[in-house]
Amino acid sequence: MKKLLLLIPLIIGCSSTEEKSELEILQEYEGNYGYFGDQEIQFVASELDTTLYAVLDNAKYPMRYIEKDIFTDVQKSTVIFHRNDTAVMGYRVEGQDFALISKDFDKMEMLPRRALIDNPEDYRYSQPTKRKDGLETGRLKEAFTNPGLLKKMVSETIRGTYRDVHSILIFRDNKLVLEEYFYGYDQDTPHQLRSAIKPIIGGIVGMAVDKGYIRSEKEPLLPYFFKVYDSIANLNHQKRKITIENFLMYRHGLDCENNNPESLGNEMAMRQSEDWVKYTLSLPMVQEPGRASSYCTGCPLALGRLVEIVTGMDIETFAGKNLFDPLGISNYNWTFDPNAKTETDFTHTAMTPRDLLKIAKMYKDGGNWKGQQIVSKNWVTKTFDMEQGDYGYLWEHKYFVVDGKQYNSYMASGNGGQKINIWPEQNMITVFTGGNYNSYQLYGRSTPPNEMIPEYILKAL
Repeated sequence: MKKLLLLIPLIIGCSSTEEKSELEILQEYEGNYGYFGDQEIQFVASELDTTLYAVLDNAKYPMRYIEKDIFTDVQKSTVIFHRNDTAVMGYRVEGQDFALISKDFDKMEMLPRRALIDNPEDYRYSQPTKRKDGLETGRLKEAFTNPGLLKKMVSETIRGTYRDVHSILIFRDNKLVLEEYFYGYDQDTPHQLRSAIKPIIGGIVGMAVDKGYIRSEKEPLLPYFFKVYDSIANLNHQKRKITIENFLMYRHGLDCENNNPESLGNEMAMRQSEDWVKYTLSLPMVQEPGRASSYCTGCPLALGRLVEIVTGMDIETFAGKNLFDPLGISNYNWTFDPNAKTETDFTHTAMTPRDLLKIAKMYKDGGNWKGQQIVSKNWVTKTFDMEQGDYGYLWEHKYFVVDGKQYNSYMASGNGGQKINIWPEQNMITVFTGGNYNSYQLYGRSTPPNEMIPEYILKAL
């Protein structure tokens, strides 16, 4: 198990004993422990699904029980807990030992809503609170034909039918009509975005173009990086033709496909390199740029670095001045440093769901927020000029067919169930955050929002 953050999605199958319940057995391992890189990790037992979870950087990963004191992960790596007399005192993984720091620690909330877990049908809808953030609020019945379906969706989330959904926000007809939080999250808790930050990077590139730092996204990409790298491998006539727009649309032509283990540029391989941007740019070509899309994390990382090169400032500073400050967004965390030093947190960004909604509304309104043009309308138009099921300036076209009708959206998506969908035909925005990290690898299915959106939200229209 190389780093639990990367490899731990695991499942438990714990047999009961006469002396202790399954949950009591798992609680023996609870505690705050040491971890790689002088970090700390928690192990917490969940009463919802009788599973032991490893919790790292506010993300939890289920573990598979093998036998007393032994667990494994999906990669078949082994975690062995060791004891002093009867009490667990630490664990061993990949030849390294880590000690228990404390049994007394702040546990992550493991239930959707503790007060309603036994009676989720007692949930009562309330209109979202109006705050001084520029978002108007309204009631479900004013925006949906069948609001009861959406109330049922919330009840089922409380019941645990849809695990680890942390927030659900629905914005329709310019009003926030549903805002619900679970597992201890609330309006003021920034949430990891994972890859949902990538479309936001696309907008930041647009700002650099709008302000003249970049003449056009049609320009070749590599000349900008020749200024910072002594060499770029596998350089040929095909690679020299790659444009900024090719990276914005994932039509790079490189041997880079995130979830393909045979691809040299898959995310896991990239993360083993010292400089993730240089690694991506040095990949061999497999086809002409611009021909077909292939989802590659290295593209937005390279574009983020491009913004830094042309503006002469950190992308966080540029984004703060030109995006976050104008939108009144201050409660966020972002450290953009795409190299081996950030392998553990992978340059994660954390923002509140309401602030994600504001960014989506700005896009839906043609780049405008409260009369101020944040991103040019021309850039937003080109962003959403994408083929069905493809990518446009790092956003994805996502559609569902419900009762024979196709519903189209533009989506920002991140591992764990981070889903920001703009539905122009329905004048609607939906925002989900969640903690179902690596759910497809673990369960063989997509994250809960992909089931909840067509089953409840679209049917409620």
